[in-house]
Amino acid sequence: MTELMKNKVAIITGGGSGIGRGAALKLAENGANIIFFDRTVENAEKVKEEVENLGREALIIKTDVSKAEQVEHAYKTAHEHFGKIDFVFANAGINGVIAPIEDIKPEDWDQTHTINLKGTFLTIKYAIPYMKETGGSIVINSSINGNRYFKNFGFSAYSSSKAGQVAFGKMAALELARYKIRVNTICPGSIDTNIHDNTL
Repeated sequence: MTELMKNKVAIITGGGSGIGRGAALKLAENGANIIFFDRTVENAEKVKEEVENLGREALIIKTDVSKAEQVEHAYKTAHEHFGKIDFVFANAGINGVIAPIEDIKPEDWDQTHTINLKGTFLTIKYAIPYMKETGGSIVINSSINGNRYFKNFGFSAYSSSKAGQVAFGKMAALELARYKIRVNTICPGSIDTNIHDNTL
């Protein structure tokens, strides 16, 4: 264990499982206190306990990242509790409905983009007022399906939302550099998580 993130405050969306859980534990091992923006509080509670067992503080704020008012309120609550925000992991996302373009319903397309792309936008937008005075780091969790792997039949909605995250991350990095806020986008391949529970 190192202390690269000692006493830093890290926000993770969708931190109650999968990649979010792994990130929360690794950040806590390195000294960070963790705030979960999660719509499934039950899962986040289990990870919160794991973080606390590592000697770090953790806070859960029930948040649907697709709802602007909830994300804005979550940041306000987080900042009031810890007094600062150093790191944001925009991780929450779904596979959504996997179907041919001809068959996918417009509302299913919208849901995938609302959670994956709009949720990322809101997560970063409402972080800026709390980070621009002191700087920090933002990481967006995209996918290889959004930047180089276009072979999964039926993934048009998902891939489009993930490609949007890549482009948005580049624009955010350009815009936020003046505030010493670093923005990176990661594009994992297939990882065994419970995201498939949200796949139809």
